[in-house]
Amino acid sequence: MSDPNKKMDAESFARAGKGERESFFAEYLHFLKRTKKWWMAPLIFLLLLFALLVVLGSTGAAPFIYTLF
Repeated sequence: MSDPNKKMDAESFARAGKGERESFFAEYLHFLKRTKKWWMAPLIFLLLLFALLVVLGSTGAAPFIYTLF
C-alpha cells in the first residue's frame, strides 16, 4: 500500500531540514547564478545603499551625510 518513493522523499526532506543553512547573501548569489537574472543585482545593491543612508541619516553621522547632497 505505501509507496517506497514517497518514504524516500520524506527521508531526504528530513535530512535536508537538518542541514546547515546558507546565509541570505550566499543563497541570493546562488539564485542569481542558477536563474541568470543578473539584472537584479544592481537593484538589490541600490536598495541596500538607500537603506544604509536612511539608517545613518538618523544617527550622529547625519551632518556628514547631508553635506554629500
